[in-house]
Amino acid sequence: MTSVSKLGPDFALMGVKPDGSVKMTQNSGHPHRFEALDALRGICALLIVFFHIPVHHVLKDVPTFANLQVCVDVFFVLSGFVLYHAYGQRLTSRTDGVRFMTRRFLRLWPLHVVMLGLLALLDLAKLAYGQSDTGFAMDAQPFSQGHSAWEIVTNLAFLQSFGLHPGMSWNGPAWSAAVEFYVSILFAALILAFPRHHLPVFLILGIAAALALHTLTPTPLSASTDWGVLRAVVGVFAGGLVCAMRRPASGPLRRASLLETGFLAVLVGCAVLLPVGGLQILLLPPICGLIYVLSFDDGVVSRVFRTRWLQSLGLWSYSVYMIHCFVFQVAKTAMTFIGRKTGLDLVVWHNQEKLVQIGTPEQALLPAIILSIALVVPLAAFTYRWIERPAMTPSAWRLLKRPGRATPNAAPVAPAALA
Repeated sequence: MTSVSKLGPDFALMGVKPDGSVKMTQNSGHPHRFEALDALRGICALLIVFFHIPVHHVLKDVPTFANLQVCVDVFFVLSGFVLYHAYGQRLTSRTDGVRFMTRRFLRLWPLHVVMLGLLALLDLAKLAYGQSDTGFAMDAQPFSQGHSAWEIVTNLAFLQSFGLHPGMSWNGPAWSAAVEFYVSILFAALILAFPRHHLPVFLILGIAAALALHTLTPTPLSASTDWGVLRAVVGVFAGGLVCAMRRPASGPLRRASLLETGFLAVLVGCAVLLPVGGLQILLLPPICGLIYVLSFDDGVVSRVFRTRWLQSLGLWSYSVYMIHCFVFQVAKTAMTFIGRKTGLDLVVWHNQEKLVQIGTPEQALLPAIILSIALVVPLAAFTYRWIERPAMTPSAWRLLKRPGRATPNAAPVAPAALA
């Protein structure tokens, strides 16, 4: 793997490594990566994939299964944590702000636009085949609502999640990348506008957004293209505050294993037990607590999260999140085609969703878990290597440097959502 020094000065600075992982310098002077947070990001991305996999398994009928959507809120909080760690003390001028905004766009946009193009090509293929086989059943007509030409334009500008469309548009999961981009700009603008007092502003805006979210929608942590931007404001600013609390801490965390397992158990328990609705907002405190304690990398959960496979999953998390919708659409189209040609019932409509049928719903659970990993993770490793990583090379960032000015003390930040 290419060393940090070969990737240029931006990547050698304290903050974010070129592979997308986060590191922090302790008082001892030794660099320390937030390895547990890297893994947490990857696990949450994979859980979102499992939530969306179009297989008719038994959990599809469990109401609280929808609480897996809280993984997106974990992304938002992680994003705020990482952004504040990397830029909280480094944004000092308008030029820094413009450079930050450009870097965020280039970090989030390339993979997004590639997936948008692939989905458009898939619709073209469906359109062409549908004209020759009019009996071929599709989820929706190509280039219809949700896949229109106008929505390509709004997606290109990251504007698809601001009430311009009645629902998800093209690559559905990209809604969170879009709102995160604009919320991160607000995040940076507030640091520049209130260099000494931005933390109280973060707190006020976060609370206001949470109250608005709770008032405007009955399911605050399920909001997406309607009020998802408020959801991002809550998470990103909460993450910034968690990082600000973490900064003064030094040395190992006392009772780290107890705290890590405790916060993880509370979060999982709440996700399993809380009904989908207004009480979902109660999931945010354990998310923030878990991220705080995992940032020390000291406990038993952190040790598990530092395993090589989970670290790789964290590295590929943005790709895992962004490509899975396309992969699943291709898989459903292929299974529909095979079923039509063979006469087998390979797909079924369930709760207005076309799902692949693998035996009974109970029998399908394990295959659904395996397919979530097997179909998406290898392709995510590929898109990370050939789409995401090239955007983090010195040649990609060289255009952002002004002649005669040294490279600022900031490093490009990997999305937590991507996130």
